[in-house]
Amino acid sequence: NTAVSLAQNTELNVIFFAGCGKACNKLVNSNVKVIELGMYDLLGNPSKIDAVIKGIYNSKVSEKFSELLNTLDINETIVHIHTYTKVLTSAVFKAAHKASIPVFVTVHDYFLACPNGGCFNYVKNKICELKPMSLKCILCNCDSRNYVYKVWRCLRQFRQNSVIRNNSEINYIYISEFSKQQLKKRMPAVKNEYMLRNLIECGERFRVKAEENELFLFIGRVSPEKGAELFCRSVTKAGVKAVVIGDGSLRETLQKQYPDITFTGWLDRAEINKWIRKTRCMIFSSLWYETEGMTVPEVQAYGIPCIVTDCCAASMYVTEENGFVVNADALYIADVIKNLNDNNIVKKLSENTYDLFDDNRCKEKYYTDNLICIYNSLV
Repeated sequence: NTAVSLAQNTELNVIFFAGCGKACNKLVNSNVKVIELGMYDLLGNPSKIDAVIKGIYNSKVSEKFSELLNTLDINETIVHIHTYTKVLTSAVFKAAHKASIPVFVTVHDYFLACPNGGCFNYVKNKICELKPMSLKCILCNCDSRNYVYKVWRCLRQFRQNSVIRNNSEINYIYISEFSKQQLKKRMPAVKNEYMLRNLIECGERFRVKAEENELFLFIGRVSPEKGAELFCRSVTKAGVKAVVIGDGSLRETLQKQYPDITFTGWLDRAEINKWIRKTRCMIFSSLWYETEGMTVPEVQAYGIPCIVTDCCAASMYVTEENGFVVNADALYIADVIKNLNDNNIVKKLSENTYDLFDDNRCKEKYYTDNLICIYNSLV
């Protein structure tokens, strides 16, 4: 989205550098020049040895990225990195630093500090407060797969830290104050930091009359850390109709355990919007930090009140005027849900949610103008 927005709203020449996959139609139909390396991501690589080596530091990426940067004027070029862990690795940071080209990185996760990227113990299913890369961290079996994978992640983190933390000129763009504070607790202070919330694609805004609906909605990966099971237990205890949009490791289990809940799998935007129009309230039951929790403002744009767990970044979008911030406890959430039996309460929450939403979040030009201001701060 950032690349296309810049190409559409500025006179910049935009290049999209991708390690794997094919460009989506939005990119193909834009003025963005796309460079596809055609590499494997970590899990897609048929050679485990090759995946292990290149996943720590991909020297081929460094070579290809350096070739591109050498064709550009360093006085008129900026490198903006959005995601890099699965294919590009920290090699893109090193290549840009070697070419003396400014680097901006939008912080979409916690990989800058945490080996598993989530500050989350997947074995104990709870947030991890250990100091990243400390001895306790390295010895902790917290990985979503196994401890061997955790050791590999630590090797990758060590290599990454040697590249990124030795470059004090990197510019960090945070997407929420919450994630910024969590990262600042876990990594050395940085010199250049900015705030730019993600652009929301919501189309034409209108208030859904939530008070006339019955459904309680979950949108996201159906996995332990996203609180999918907590959602199912909560709505079942409250005895309300519920829908889960998404897929993941727990879907099959939860679908069998909770036959009264509708599981749709992943849907496109148009199909999701159809469910939003039938929604009374969305429950964002995440058990980990998140960096923003985009689905909350996405539904708030339509006046859907939200129940959000207090441990995650999405809680910053909810006040007593437009929803509920709750403990990650099924009985507690069920009691909150029961309070929403009153249509007058839901109507007031819905109206407040719609009125309090920041329209600028949906304006592509507003997002792009702010990004350009960040770029220009270096001049």
